[in-house]
Amino acid sequence: MKSSQTFASIFLLGTLAAAGACAEGSSTDATAIDFVEPTKSTEPTEPDDSVTVPPKGDDKPGADDDGADDDASSSGGSSGTPDAGGSSSGGPDAGGSSSGGPDAGGSSSGAPDAGSCATVAPSNVCGLAPQCGCASNQTCDVTNKSNGAVSCILAGGGPQGSLCTTSSQCAAGLTCAYGACRPYCATANTACAGAGLGMCGQYYDPPGTAVPNSKVCTITCNLRSPSAACGSNTCIWDGSVSATDCDAAGTVGVFEKCTKYNDCKQGMACINHAIFGFECEPWCRIGSNDCGIFSSCKDVYGAGGPMEGTTKLGHCQ
Repeated sequence: MKSSQTFASIFLLGTLAAAGACAEGSSTDATAIDFVEPTKSTEPTEPDDSVTVPPKGDDKPGADDDGADDDASSSGGSSGTPDAGGSSSGGPDAGGSSSGGPDAGGSSSGAPDAGSCATVAPSNVCGLAPQCGCASNQTCDVTNKSNGAVSCILAGGGPQGSLCTTSSQCAAGLTCAYGACRPYCATANTACAGAGLGMCGQYYDPPGTAVPNSKVCTITCNLRSPSAACGSNTCIWDGSVSATDCDAAGTVGVFEKCTKYNDCKQGMACINHAIFGFECEPWCRIGSNDCGIFSSCKDVYGAGGPMEGTTKLGHCQ
C-alpha cells in the first residue's frame, strides 16, 4: 500500500509571521499531487511543479529488524519478530485483532481442519489472508523479505492502527507495516473487508522493493484528527491507493521545514509550498475557517483528493 510511495487535529494558532507569509505566497489553484510511495504502489498522476509532497517511505520506522531476512519461515513455531513493515496477517475489527477468520485482510488464528489452510510458498507453514495454520496466540507472518517465506510468530497486544516496530508487538493476526499494526490482505487495489480498513496494497520494504507475499490493508482514519483510529500515530493520505492510512508520526511543527511525507506531527502533512518549499501544513476543510485569519485552506490535491464526508480537504497556507 504505500512502489515508489514516494502516506488529533493540529491547526494554525501560532507563528503568525510564518503563517502570514504562507497566506501571501500560496497558490490558490494547485493541481493534483502525485503521492509516489516507495513502499506502496505508483501514483496515478505526475506531481505538480508548484505543489508536491515528498517521497513516502524513505525512512519508514519499524523496518523488519528481527530476522525478517532470515529464513525463519522453515520453522512453523518461530517466535521471531518480523519487521515493523513486515506485513502481518489477520483482519480484525478496528482497534483489535481477531482470532476469527474474516475476509480479505482478515485473520483467523488457530490451526484449521486438515487441508483447509491455504499455506504460503515457499515455506508452506501457514496462511496469511485469511490467517491459518498457527496457534491462537500467534500470527502467520512473512519472516523472510527476500523470498516471502512465512512462519508462526508469537503475537503481542497492539490493536489495529497502533504504533509498532515489530510484528511481535501486534495482536494475533496483525503485522507491523509502515509503523502501524494492520492485517494482511489477498488482492492489491481492492477493498479490505473488516471494520476500519481501507484498501489492499503491495507492501514495500525497503522503499521501492516489493516484499514477496506481502499485501497489507490501509487503515481508515481522520486526517485532521488521527488519534481515534491511529492512537499516537498520524493519519496520512496514501495517494497510491487513494486512501487514508495510519503511519508513524514525526516531530516537525506547523510551517516548519520537512523532508519526508510523515515528518510532521499529527494533523499535518509535508507539502511543497510554491514559495517556501517543503513545510508541515495543517489539514483543513476547503471553504471552512479551519486555518484562522492569517492563512487559508488551499486545495493542493485537485480531483480525487481526500475528503472528510462530503467536504474536500486541503492544507493551510
